[in-house]
Amino acid sequence: MTRNNGTADRVQAMLNFIGGDDMLDALMEERATIEVKMVSILNLLGTVAIPAMTEPFVAKDKFRKGSEIVKFHGFYGNFWDDFLFGFSKIEELRSERVLRYGNLTKSSFRGSIIKELGGEAKAETTLFELYDLLTRQGNGEEGDLLTDGYANIFYVRNISGVLCAVFVFWRDGGWRVRNYSVKYSSSDSTCRRIFFLDY
Repeated sequence: MTRNNGTADRVQAMLNFIGGDDMLDALMEERATIEVKMVSILNLLGTVAIPAMTEPFVAKDKFRKGSEIVKFHGFYGNFWDDFLFGFSKIEELRSERVLRYGNLTKSSFRGSIIKELGGEAKAETTLFELYDLLTRQGNGEEGDLLTDGYANIFYVRNISGVLCAVFVFWRDGGWRVRNYSVKYSSSDSTCRRIFFLDY
């Protein structure tokens, strides 16, 4: 009984700290608003766990044609220059994370998508996470990634630290990888799948 009272006291103390029941209600309403906004552009489909990195991830060692793990068709746009050329993108050790994903329900500008996902901190993923998902569908098998020719979109920072929209799609018997700027007013159409941090 004492322990239960102690727990209740701690909960009440936390409520008081954040401003009481009214503030808690306001926070819950804000969360609901955010979720409704996200549903307005995405048909949320599920989550996928990405394991912890056990060693630094060197992009040019993984994203290469002739790989026996992932069948790559090719790299397009500025992907080679932004992630693989010269000083390859290297990502440091990271703990396990969960990504959420959903399909776009309407054409939306990239900047607007990122804003509705909760900003760059929530939208940003890594090449390691993208590659981990590719290894699960290396030959175009069914899975969390679309394999019907439509793009899967990940927001990843390039060698210079600039956030890019990386498109990965299965076509002509292989994975095509292309990246685009998120700064310009380009619009992404429906049926494309967005991957982002679980919130």
